[in-house]
Amino acid sequence: MNKILKYLSNTSFFRDLKAKYHQLDELHITDTNESISIFTVLEVFNEVEHSVLLVAPNIYHAQKVFDKLSNILEPNNLGFFPQDEFLTTEMLAMSNEFKLERINTIRKILDNNKMVIVTNTTGLIKYLQPRKQWEKAIIKLEKNDVVNINELLSKLVSLGYKREEKVDKQGEFSYRGGLLDIFPLNEINPLRIEFFDDEVETIRFFDINTQRSTIKTKDIEIFPMFEFHYSETQFRKLNNLINEKLEEMPFDEKSYSRIEEDLLNLESHTDIDKLARYSTFIYNKPETIIDYLDNKTIIYWDHKKVQENYETVITDITEWYTSTGDYPKLGFKLVKDIEHIYAGKSLYLDVFGVTRKAKDKLEVRAKEPVIYNNNVHMLLKDLNKYKGYTTVIITFKDQKKLNQFISLIDDKVEFSIIGLKDDILDKKLNLLVSDNFLAFEFFSINTILLNEDNLYKGQERKKAKYRSSLKDAKKLSRIEELKKGDLIVHYDHGIGRFLGVTQMTLGENTNDYIHIAYKGDDTLFIPVENIKLIQKYVGSEGTKAKIHKLGGADWAKTKQRVRKKVKDIAEKLIKLYAAREEAKGFAYSPESDLQLDFEADFPYQETPDQLTAIEDIKRDMESTMPMDRLLCGDVGYGKTEVAMRAAFKAVLDNKQVAYLAPTTVLSRQHYFTFKERLTKYGIKVGLLNRFITRSVQREVMKKLVTGEIDIVIGTHRILSKDMVFNDLGLLIIDEEQRFGVEHKEIIKEMKINIDVLSLSATPIPRTLQMAIMGVKSMSLLETPPLNRYPIQTYVLERNDAITRDAIEREMARNGQVFYLYNRVDDIAVVARQIERLVPEARVVYAHGKMGRLQLEEVIQAFLDGEYDVLVSTTIIETGIDIPNANTLLIHDSDRLGLSQLYQIRGRVGRSDRIAYSYLMYKKNKQLTEEAIKRLKVIKEFTELGSGFKIAMRDLSIRGAGDVLGTEQSGFMDSVGLDLFLEMLKQEVSLQNGEIDEIKEPTTPLKVKVNKFIDSNYIKNDYIKMEMHRKIANIKSKEDIIQLTEEFKDRFGIPSKEIELYMYEKLFEHYSVLKGVEKIRRLKNNVTVTLNEDVSANINGEYLFMRANDLSRFIRFEFKKDRLNVIFETIKLDKHYLYYVVDLLEFV
Repeated sequence: MNKILKYLSNTSFFRDLKAKYHQLDELHITDTNESISIFTVLEVFNEVEHSVLLVAPNIYHAQKVFDKLSNILEPNNLGFFPQDEFLTTEMLAMSNEFKLERINTIRKILDNNKMVIVTNTTGLIKYLQPRKQWEKAIIKLEKNDVVNINELLSKLVSLGYKREEKVDKQGEFSYRGGLLDIFPLNEINPLRIEFFDDEVETIRFFDINTQRSTIKTKDIEIFPMFEFHYSETQFRKLNNLINEKLEEMPFDEKSYSRIEEDLLNLESHTDIDKLARYSTFIYNKPETIIDYLDNKTIIYWDHKKVQENYETVITDITEWYTSTGDYPKLGFKLVKDIEHIYAGKSLYLDVFGVTRKAKDKLEVRAKEPVIYNNNVHMLLKDLNKYKGYTTVIITFKDQKKLNQFISLIDDKVEFSIIGLKDDILDKKLNLLVSDNFLAFEFFSINTILLNEDNLYKGQERKKAKYRSSLKDAKKLSRIEELKKGDLIVHYDHGIGRFLGVTQMTLGENTNDYIHIAYKGDDTLFIPVENIKLIQKYVGSEGTKAKIHKLGGADWAKTKQRVRKKVKDIAEKLIKLYAAREEAKGFAYSPESDLQLDFEADFPYQETPDQLTAIEDIKRDMESTMPMDRLLCGDVGYGKTEVAMRAAFKAVLDNKQVAYLAPTTVLSRQHYFTFKERLTKYGIKVGLLNRFITRSVQREVMKKLVTGEIDIVIGTHRILSKDMVFNDLGLLIIDEEQRFGVEHKEIIKEMKINIDVLSLSATPIPRTLQMAIMGVKSMSLLETPPLNRYPIQTYVLERNDAITRDAIEREMARNGQVFYLYNRVDDIAVVARQIERLVPEARVVYAHGKMGRLQLEEVIQAFLDGEYDVLVSTTIIETGIDIPNANTLLIHDSDRLGLSQLYQIRGRVGRSDRIAYSYLMYKKNKQLTEEAIKRLKVIKEFTELGSGFKIAMRDLSIRGAGDVLGTEQSGFMDSVGLDLFLEMLKQEVSLQNGEIDEIKEPTTPLKVKVNKFIDSNYIKNDYIKMEMHRKIANIKSKEDIIQLTEEFKDRFGIPSKEIELYMYEKLFEHYSVLKGVEKIRRLKNNVTVTLNEDVSANINGEYLFMRANDLSRFIRFEFKKDRLNVIFETIKLDKHYLYYVVDLLEFV
């Protein structure tokens, strides 16, 4: 790309552009197009020493321009400043994506990065707090700094950080005993700052999943999480000012209450993002983004549309002022008059003529380039025509593509290959390898720029990298965090309610006990050493678990019933696996160059999980044992690509592939996806569903018999008895759980000696994968695609203006809208209301009570772009992939389950555009307590909090049901998912011969020591239990060393009691492993007795030598065929347990 820029920079148009830019304050470029505008921006940026602000009309255009520039500029030279276009709407919650982008851009400005900052009209005119306020707000810490910790913690709260017990995501901090954990907005990983009194002793990053420290750093900067922050003094000034206004003029009761509530929230730093309108009262001179830049250059991308959008914003604000009671009388200033935004230099890029009075202009004479669509004859004719007077530049993604093109045109036209050190030649045909995605025919400078998209049909480029400021939050592998009041399962006593961790002293020892309430007034205090018998209860969404009575027979019967069920499941799984092991399948050839070429054509970056799954599948296919693999992945996580690579591999070995889809619409979608990618490799793809005429179906079936069709995609039609293949090698099944019993039986018969890949969009618990690992192959896609655009989510009261605005904005970018309304009775009425609201929108509705054929026809018409808005019930929850639908409105979001919300929201945000999701609820002054609770959960869901974790948990239970059979869900709910899967794992191990019997949990020998974690050391009950569980799992001295390090790293140096507690747990493990029969403690000594077998086979001389090395106060005696080891406790230097454990290591 640099070569092209260098060449263009020296052409007459761009030399003229630079000269006029320096001479004039304003310059118009008229009749430009997208590619030339991009080059113009780059030329200006390269010409100046400072940042440039580029203003696009709206977020959609801003994102498109940002995408293009991100392929050319380095991340530090590019900023994105997308400002929400709803300045006056009251949102209950909104997701953080846009805000974090803006703050990240401000961070780069403060670092004095030279950048192109891309914003939209609202981003240009919206008032911000002054730049100096940001500079004051940033917290800088270095090693050896002396800090007032209480002031630091208060400042973190004022900057928008939330205090938690454990840091899981950006914007959280936790402080305990001289350790501050914080996940700053401007870091990829969280930080742990250790203080010695009030001095910073160390600063280190830590891993969000393990909570363990990784690398040290000398200093850090902590950026605010809010865009509006203020000191206590500034708040007092604001408070006094507002109270004066309240006394000076009358306000209606509703407005008065609202202002009072705002002031309370401002004082407590709650919901600050919604109160930024108050910032202009604090600062005498509020600023806009252009004021943050030292030298002000603004480039307007389509100035006419920027002006139109500005007028729309002003109309919205005017309407708000007139329709919001007395509240706006406070005198909020939301935006600056666009005519009063001054820049040192202004450049107007206009698609058409001049849109305002101009001092000077540069006219572009150009047109969009020809798309040749593989027409080599036409291309050669044009290239010969341009010879000698036009510079033609054609770029290729790699050397291989360049060589292929040369073989097409060699001897037919003159050309020059431009190498790394060569410059582009004037008035010649230049061929080069370059990551160029721009193209134009620029007559003003006699230059034509083309790329592969212009030459070949169906070329799809690697998408622009969207570099999000959102860092990866913790991967949701742990969703079972325990809070007081949660249900808990005890292996012996059943389901009860967790009431917390209680410390009690009985006799000489102090222990932690888990307090559980059972039916009636029954309560139980379980010593933490028995924590392995306890798990959080996890059941299906909406399940009301039965709380058991202590000592009742119900629980034992339930366990027995579930044990019988898991035995059946394990038998079935093992039988199927054994049958496949005996069956002789086809072993595919190792990877070929053609396979690698096909994979290189994938237009996106693969995720690590995708690559692992692809390797697993290839390994299965290259083995003689028929493959039976389940591929689980969330909506849009790339399952289709993995399946397509498996299909390609099968066809390369002359095998046929059948792809079974649950609906006609999906089968058609997959057909076009496969056809688009595979046709150029000579692979023939056929489609069979009810939309295909009888005669075409007969033709497809005939070609399947002769082998002329390689891949057939269809619905259950491909399971019909009249289907005959020439040589079927691979069956791909999409969402098998959606097929009926009859179809499942046919699939089972087909599975015996061909390779089968099943796809599921429902996530499954990793514990299920572990439980059936030996008998069922699974691959999980858990990482979202790289640089995928986020879904900007809003939670708000239903509002006609917003509904209209959202639909019109989506239609303006030629997109489509899902409107979810979950009541069949009056769905047609709602569809008519939307038609009246947005008369230019073509609206259609669909629901599950329609006939299957009618429903599919409606969805197909929507997919084909015949309608703009689909009003639908939750049937859109699964399966439909409509990349062009990127706005979702949910009529009554508070009536939907969280897992439904999660899956429905996944319908949008599947293309290269920012998606919008509006979770609406009914306007109602008096919301019930239950409704408020539901909205709070939806708010948390939107902010990736606990609501999101609940959704993931519910889905994973559904996923487990899909894998094991939905009829199992009742059994899972009766004991909880975790215990059910543990029992299944035991049963699979038993039937596979890995264990001899399923043993009930046994109680090992114990030693009385203190077994508690002080609440001053770890306050949170859940984290306390997590550490107790880790202590319970100790199996070696190495485990103790590592766990001590973890305690030290996360919470500070552990007490001697905790150290001894860990040794006691290791003794319990050794007592079983090393054959300790009993331990007897007297006043002056402790005797450890080894059982008869161990005593008979022990190397006594070796053990005696080791004991002598440890201490001279250890002696041995042999009684009744048993070896007794006696420790003289009063003479030992430390607790006898240390010596006992050390000696047992040598037994």
